[in-house]
Amino acid sequence: MAASVNFRCRGLRAVRSCRCIGSVAPVAAPAVAPVLKERSVASAATAPRASGAAAIASLLRWKASTDRSQLVAAATAAVTAAAALAATAAACHGHEVRCESASSIQGPKASGVVRCEAVLRQGSDSSIVILNVEKDRPGLLAETTELLKHHKLDIRDAKISTKGDTDKAQHIYTVQDKSSGKGLTSEKLEEIRKALEKLGAVECTAKAWPMYTRAEVARHTTMETGIWVSYKNGVYDITEFVANHPGGKDKIMLAAGKSIEPFWRIYQQHEGRGTAVSQLERMRIGDLADPQPLAEKGDCPYGTDPNDRHPGLIYHNNKPCNAEVPCELMMDNWLTPNPVWFIRHHHPVPIVDPCKYRLTIEGEGAKQVTLTLEDIKSRFLKREVVTTIQCGGNRRSELDKIEKTSGIPWGAGAMSNAKWGGVYLREVLMHCADVNFEGIEWSGVKHVVCYGADDMQASIPIEKALSPFGDVLLAYEMNGEPLPAEHGSPVRLIAPGVVGVRNVKWVDRVRTSREEAEGPWQRGIAYKGFSPMQKDCSGVDVEKILSMQEMPVQSAIMSPKEGSTVELDDIEVKGWAWSGGGRGIVRVDVSIDEGKTWTTAELGEGSTQNPSRAWAWTFWEASIPVPDDLRGKEVQILCRATDSSYSTQPERAAPIWNLRGLNCNCWHHVKVQHSDE
Repeated sequence: MAASVNFRCRGLRAVRSCRCIGSVAPVAAPAVAPVLKERSVASAATAPRASGAAAIASLLRWKASTDRSQLVAAATAAVTAAAALAATAAACHGHEVRCESASSIQGPKASGVVRCEAVLRQGSDSSIVILNVEKDRPGLLAETTELLKHHKLDIRDAKISTKGDTDKAQHIYTVQDKSSGKGLTSEKLEEIRKALEKLGAVECTAKAWPMYTRAEVARHTTMETGIWVSYKNGVYDITEFVANHPGGKDKIMLAAGKSIEPFWRIYQQHEGRGTAVSQLERMRIGDLADPQPLAEKGDCPYGTDPNDRHPGLIYHNNKPCNAEVPCELMMDNWLTPNPVWFIRHHHPVPIVDPCKYRLTIEGEGAKQVTLTLEDIKSRFLKREVVTTIQCGGNRRSELDKIEKTSGIPWGAGAMSNAKWGGVYLREVLMHCADVNFEGIEWSGVKHVVCYGADDMQASIPIEKALSPFGDVLLAYEMNGEPLPAEHGSPVRLIAPGVVGVRNVKWVDRVRTSREEAEGPWQRGIAYKGFSPMQKDCSGVDVEKILSMQEMPVQSAIMSPKEGSTVELDDIEVKGWAWSGGGRGIVRVDVSIDEGKTWTTAELGEGSTQNPSRAWAWTFWEASIPVPDDLRGKEVQILCRATDSSYSTQPERAAPIWNLRGLNCNCWHHVKVQHSDE
């Protein structure tokens, strides 16, 4: 007769506490019982720290048999697996191992096999519900979602995959019990399974995530093995995402096989905005059996950041700090006061002692030299340059309305203007490091790379750095005051007319090079422009795409404010305009009738700059009469600028949408309500 084997092994606080209670058919019981007793001790002492997934894998397929040796092997393996599970469970995370013979399994797949299943009893923050659908049908997704919500489950993620050209499909839901905020108990899992199978021709499996140890995660660090990371108590396969990481492949690969939490403690915008967390959840493959204790995580790296930041700024992140200027403050002063300058950080603000500060100049075709802050101030003429700096993602939120991009959802306030004091970079390179035009031609130098004390690096073309008309500074003053720590003290690069990220703060090293800077901000996707049709970076050699330098012509309306009410016969419109590369603003046009007619604005501060070295923004204003057919109605105000190369802004956002949400310079729109009372 065929024997029935039904072992239940529960892993408790420690391996040595593993208890195994087994029952077998009478014919085999005398033979197996001594083995159980012996193995329950031996396995507890010798079981390796394998994961739950690995232990269960060893139990997947046995044939039920009356053969004594096979029963002994089955019993031994079950006890060993249970001991291994207990060894990997952290802080008494109990597991249950169920081994069922073919006679107890219903369905076409049951014939002749023993099914083993691991159910996480506690500690997991989510569970998996899998529906194998023989014939998918419209409405099943909605029905399933409604049923899960009815059972008070929070759906964290949902995936649907079809099987070839057949009608078969698999629905995979990641769920959490709303009442506990954790994964489901075995009783709840069974309740859900039974409820879902009432939907029709579906086979439902309700289970917890597979368990993996940190050692197992550490073995997955290449494209061949798959790239895994852990986050809190979850394990994630990010292999397919690596090429699309906004921070670049090299940056994310630092976390391969490790926990990403130490990295996200630096780049806290990942958790702050929630987008990255939800995206990561879709890549989850299991639970971490032995998560790192909180005590090992150390102090907050942002503890020494400035604590007097202006409350009037609009903060998108605090760690690292990223904040824009509200429209109400942008045009109060042509030179933006230091306290309300927009803030764009990638890392914590470094602490640099001005007395110990050293700047190293080196590279191909250059003599290495080290300068103190006093050297910089005393050995070169002080130069002053007024320039506007704009983040490459300014106005990204408008592109997000077309389709979600990746990055901070800036409004129109990720830019500011200042008078910078310092020394020309070209003079330092030529007079201290013996860099000259003949030498760079001979050595093939094409870039100047600047390194910040915050581990940031970026580069500008050598032509920009050495041009007598480029006005590139090593700045130590901002609006007549010593450079604040927030904005790069003691020395930062100012590259007028170039995207903000190239204006490296806290510069302590400058290198001439044949190659542009390494890292995600230069060679990764962070500041690269893509076609609107490019939804990810699959199959794209990102490094071959030209890095952003000069930015296109741009303008925005600062007054009246979006959603405000205007009551006069004329609408008074004010704003700013700017173009990269030092191209001056020659005209700004304003419309309130969807572009049918335009009024040319009056240019104000900034309009007298040299049109080929107009590094700073230009203020403008216009008075637009309200026509009779718009009185008392919603009015949409538009503006567009034209620069000295006679380039103008595109009409719509959709044709310039790009994966990273860069260079949004379509016509700016502001809707207001006209009151005719």
